[in-house]
Amino acid sequence: MEIGSRVDDAIKAAGGATANVDFEKLNLAYELSDGEKVYIPSIFDEETEYTIGSDVKNTKVNINKATASELETINGVGPALAEKIIAYRNENGRFSSVEDLKNVSGIGEKKFESIKDEVVVK
Repeated sequence: MEIGSRVDDAIKAAGGATANVDFEKLNLAYELSDGEKVYIPSIFDEETEYTIGSDVKNTKVNINKATASELETINGVGPALAEKIIAYRNENGRFSSVEDLKNVSGIGEKKFESIKDEVVVK
């Protein structure tokens, strides 16, 4: 895959999706990173949320690419704070370090200390 490829590109490169893919749970526009694993959910799966990057449940959340629902998987991050993180990212560009989260309204030192181990910048 080339730099900038999306999940949709990876599916096409693999020969296309089967009839059992649950597209409601799949972000086809997600931009892939080197070495990343992508789980393609099935309509028969019982899970309701999936993390791109690993099949391990406690994977760190990439704050430069995460959707609001992915950000909400971080302990202590609810819908309002997830939207603030996305708004900050949209207004200021990509986070260059995890510490940049401290610049988001609503994330002070205490909140940052509680979430810093659950996030990553890629």
